Amino acid sequence: MVSRHLPHEYFFLNGSQSDGPVIGHIDGRPIPARIIDTRGSRYRFVGLARRDQRGRLDVSALRRNEWLVAPDLIYAAVA
Repeated sequence: MVSRHLPHEYFFLNGSQSDGPVIGHIDGRPIPARIIDTRGSRYRFVGLARRDQRGRLDVSALRRNEWLVAPDLIYAAVA
């Protein structure tokens, strides 16, 4: 279920940089295996975000410590 109460913008990591090999492509853009955010925290690729029939991101499907990176990629924090 897509949350109408949680703006999806709250779940995006902005300013992240690639850190690791490219493991695939989506819409011609590379999918890095790992990324680093602006504070130096590290994340690993775990999948693609779902969208509802209207094209809205399903942020309620994210697990604890998972974040979105455009285009609809999900990354999980590395402990």
